[in-house]
Amino acid sequence: MQWIKAKLLLLSVAIVWLFFIMIMSPLVLPVTLLAIKIKSMRGYRYKLWISQDQLVNAIHNGNPDITVSSMIGWRAEQGSKTATAMAYVVDLMFYIAIGQRDHCRVSIERDEDHTL
Repeated sequence: MQWIKAKLLLLSVAIVWLFFIMIMSPLVLPVTLLAIKIKSMRGYRYKLWISQDQLVNAIHNGNPDITVSSMIGWRAEQGSKTATAMAYVVDLMFYIAIGQRDHCRVSIERDEDHTL
């Protein structure tokens, strides 16, 4: 049952992210592409990506100052089987995309309140 719940939550997050990608693409896409060549644009690109991630977390009733990965990692550490299943998928995606291991655990913002 936890895998089904995790898949539904991940699907919900993906749908919201895709919606924001479509809405924000006139701004985010050019910045993302420019940041490939112009190193000074990378910080701005990162800020845009993080702000979208935090908004997606807020839409899912989370703290608006925390990313989805941070929330998943924190809840998995607290023993949530659903979050553990979600972390497995998110970690795998980040490992394939950029070679980062344990993305959700590494992303936990320990100085933020995850209980909102």
